[in-house]
Amino acid sequence: MLVLCKFTNIHIMKTSKRNYAPIPKTSDKIDIDSLNIHCDNLDLSIAENLNFWLYCKISMRTGLRSIDILKMKVSDINFDDRRVFIIEKKTKKIVEAPISKNILDKIDKTREYVLYNEKYKCNVSLMTINRRLKAVFKDSNINVSSHSIRKACATTIYEKTGNNIIKAMIFLNHSSPTMTSNYLGITKGEKYQLYSLLD
Repeated sequence: MLVLCKFTNIHIMKTSKRNYAPIPKTSDKIDIDSLNIHCDNLDLSIAENLNFWLYCKISMRTGLRSIDILKMKVSDINFDDRRVFIIEKKTKKIVEAPISKNILDKIDKTREYVLYNEKYKCNVSLMTINRRLKAVFKDSNINVSSHSIRKACATTIYEKTGNNIIKAMIFLNHSSPTMTSNYLGITKGEKYQLYSLLD
């Protein structure tokens, strides 16, 4: 029996009278090309559009987690070398990633955060980004969130390197190939491809 938790919006599978096992709600991959087209048609003179554009472009360029992009400070960026240096919030690992001049030129160096909410004088919230992304893909029958971009980028890396799971793992900063395989949801598909070798 499937039960919907009213307050947390988490799906829970009832396994017994007293035992409940949570079913994680995962984000689907999105069409990066469609998102790029949408972003390139935004009026960047509007602050909300510029923040969304920056989030998407940085995410598509680096594959960083949403929390690391939203908390990214202008001081984390070396504008001369066009690189960002951060410590991941989740893993505490150091990440160095290139950022294109096109993105850097849109960043206001006088602000503390790269994505800055002028009204509240702080960084942009995850809820704001997720709401915009859902609006972009409202006609798609997929579960979209900020995490969808990272998953789509990692899948692109995996496919363009000839299904090289190690390179995808390095890109995602994962600690094992198994973690990356599960993350990308490729294990089952590749297993079925192996059966064809026996034909």
